[in-house]
Amino acid sequence: MNINKNLANFFSVPEHKPPTNDKNAGGTFDSANFQKDYQIVQDNLKNLISNGNVALESALRVATESDSPRAFEVVAILLKTMADLNNNVLDVHKKAKDTTGSKVEIKQTNNSVFVGSTKDLQNLLNKERSTEKNVIDVEVVSDEQKQ
Repeated sequence: MNINKNLANFFSVPEHKPPTNDKNAGGTFDSANFQKDYQIVQDNLKNLISNGNVALESALRVATESDSPRAFEVVAILLKTMADLNNNVLDVHKKAKDTTGSKVEIKQTNNSVFVGSTKDLQNLLNKERSTEKNVIDVEVVSDEQKQ
């Protein structure tokens, strides 16, 4: 008998069986759980930032009233921590975008140059007022000429 069976019998509990290796365990991506976890992380970071702002105001008030170098050191450390928290918010967004695989394509044209006259540009931009309208040459044939 192994020790797990002996302990299970002694304490009158069912024997613990180690989990079997499931093919889906750890390898699937659950979008719903990811969204919940992402929201929790985002809310926690925002709460930490708002609480940190309150603590920063208080520490700054204490530092200015006491003129203590240690108090200003605490303010500097708190400022560094707040900056790190703000960077963490951006990192969470970047990791979420990388995880979900949503790629945003930005189609942008810089330094476009039109080569032509202003008349050509106006014709290109406003076709209704264009001076170069497509005209079809037509001959009028009367019934008398047909016969």
